Amino acid sequence: MDEMLIRAILKAMVMPPLGNILGVVFALLFLRRHPVLKTLLISFSLLTLLLLSVPMVSYTLGKQLERYPALDWQSIKDEDYQAIVVLGSGRYRAAPEYGGQDTAKPMGLVRLRYGAYLHRKTGLPLLVTGGAWLDDFVPEAEFMARVLEEEFLVKATWQEPRSRTTWENAKYSRELTGSDGVQKILLVTHAWHMPRALYSFERAGFDVTAAPTQFKTSNPAGGLVGDYIPNVSSLQDSTWMLHEMLGLLWYRMTAD
Repeated sequence: MDEMLIRAILKAMVMPPLGNILGVVFALLFLRRHPVLKTLLISFSLLTLLLLSVPMVSYTLGKQLERYPALDWQSIKDEDYQAIVVLGSGRYRAAPEYGGQDTAKPMGLVRLRYGAYLHRKTGLPLLVTGGAWLDDFVPEAEFMARVLEEEFLVKATWQEPRSRTTWENAKYSRELTGSDGVQKILLVTHAWHMPRALYSFERAGFDVTAAPTQFKTSNPAGGLVGDYIPNVSSLQDSTWMLHEMLGLLWYRMTAD
């Protein structure tokens, strides 16, 4: 079985909501003779699922990650940057409205849009990075470059088509641009993904300035009743935040 598929399955099994569901199932099937433990595990699984669905909780988790502010043009205008790097974010497979081609998901479009905006503001060349889980898939970098050119009228200078993780985004981008002497970059990704992305690219040897986009915590939370009412969107946000926290911890533990 492919390594990336195994990793995806394991992540799904420990992250919400499947991790919570499996906790309940395990308690019901294997802890019948231990009623106290069974009750504790079921309660913990359901309570954490509920809490992670609360907007105020997802907001609080997001605040721990969105610590890099939006670019301040006055502070960077005199810096000698050499490239803008835009990270991929999954694919919309065989999109029927685009002739059955793979194309960028909404999250990826957000990053591409900001990358194109920065390109127009700075004139810096663009690098798009993202590979494919399966050999017969089109690399993300390929359709990212196509979207940039066809929809934003911007041409990517480099396409990095091998990476399947954020760590590999950084590693292979470094290999791709090494001969061009690219060192100082603006790094584009979602604000909550920036800590893991920036860590990866700095470890790869780049001099990185964060260029985050689509902040989840730009508006204060807690003042409305709705901020405390569980919803699916907040559960998704909380899951992303937990994934990033665990991913960054894993990178720091396993980095060479």
